[in-house]
Amino acid sequence: MADNQRRQSHSQGKLKDLVTRYIREQVFEKKTLRCGDQINERELSRILGISRSPVREALNELEEQGLISSIRYKGWFVSTFREEDFTEITKLRVLLEHTILEAVIVEGGPSDEEIEHLEELNEELYAIINSDVLGEKKAFEFAEKEMTFHVYLCSLAKDNCIWTQKMLRNLFYQIRCSFDRWLYRDWQMKASVEVHDMIIECLRKKEVIKLRELLFRRLGRGAVISPQEEDDR
Repeated sequence: MADNQRRQSHSQGKLKDLVTRYIREQVFEKKTLRCGDQINERELSRILGISRSPVREALNELEEQGLISSIRYKGWFVSTFREEDFTEITKLRVLLEHTILEAVIVEGGPSDEEIEHLEELNEELYAIINSDVLGEKKAFEFAEKEMTFHVYLCSLAKDNCIWTQKMLRNLFYQIRCSFDRWLYRDWQMKASVEVHDMIIECLRKKEVIKLRELLFRRLGRGAVISPQEEDDR
């Protein structure tokens, strides 16, 4: 009896993950679902050939992660991120990340292998910028790799800053959504990898003061405006 329940629970979990992956793919990669679009629960069940129970579980999980939202009596919708939402998410991410990075430096800094891996990830981001890929495909590839960079960056803390890491993990989907919405121009991508270079240098040299200086720069308005807007100020 208990074994049957465990197998059923495992199967239900796999179906829920299937729905989650499908919706993320439609939002981030295929762009068949965009901000504000409604998600039809019954249609999802039909397309994936599964019951509506794991579909509901997946939708509830994605709502907790901020990717979709529910409106009473209307249904499920892809979350809409405004510019002010992006700014708030970015500031939260920067503050939490820098808390983690400062703790990493205080604890002795990352290993040579960890620094090397960060550099490799950033080189891959540079390669995407300089590739022949255009438009939304480039933006998608960059946002995916950008997310990989930031997830690894936060993993450097290991067992330190547990609550800060937890808060960041809870924000990962919102952060990914903001990358998809805003990191789509070459100047934005380039600015991002240049910041990565500065972070890596601070970690390599264990420079807490320079890391704090970078934090204040990143929290400024200039971090999210274009070079043209800067010229107009």
